This record gives sequence, C-alpha cells and structure tokens, in this order.
Amino acid sequence: MSSHATYRTSTAHHPRVQRGPDGGWVWACSCGGASCRTIRHGLPWKQAVIGALLHSATVAP
Repeated sequence: MSSHATYRTSTAHHPRVQRGPDGGWVWACSCGGASCRTIRHGLPWKQAVIGALLHSATVAP
C-alpha cells in the first residue's frame, strides 16, 4: 500500500491584481510584496497574474 501526502497552500496569502494608474496591471500583497514599481508602465495582465501566483507559492504555509 502506498501513501502520499497532500500539501495545500494557504489561501490567506493571496496577492490582489488590479489596474495601475497608467492603465497597466500591478499586484500587491498584504505582506508588503508587490510587483515592480520602478518600471514606467504597468505589466500586461498575464504577467501580473503570474507574478502574483509565484509570490504566493514562495510563502510557506
């Protein structure tokens, strides 16, 4: 009989993706993490979502 562990990430640490002031997309998290603020234009939606997901995956449950 084999066994395996199931790991679930916490949904409490989930950044929000929203429109930036320039019309691009940015993400910010309650822990203080955020998408790059030094670029002149916001990110395309897909890049902002991927960045937010990567951020939430790096936090230990």
